[in-house]
Amino acid sequence: MAVGEVATLYRAVGAEEYYSIMSTMQFSIHPRCLPVKYFGLDYNETLDFANMVINIDLVAVLEVMVEKDILDRIGDFTNVDVFLFRKGTVEIQPEYLDEFNKSVISVTHRF
Repeated sequence: MAVGEVATLYRAVGAEEYYSIMSTMQFSIHPRCLPVKYFGLDYNETLDFANMVINIDLVAVLEVMVEKDILDRIGDFTNVDVFLFRKGTVEIQPEYLDEFNKSVISVTHRF
């Protein structure tokens, strides 16, 4: 399979989600998590979010490389927090999670 242009996303995750993603390289819906998956478009902004006092359950920031054409088609780029995520965010709704997972090229633990 030839991969076209690649987009890089960042997701702050808790321990349970971290272990699930790193063992399967897939994003899934967990009972104690929102079904929607939010990603930052900038590593430092996502790291700042993870380090906020209210986010004590977040243990890692993952760098996720995906096929850009698929992301552009299924992602919602409405920024959820313009003050923290100045460079933007993308949201993946649960009904697009399987398609998103098929577009994942790599997942790397950044922090």
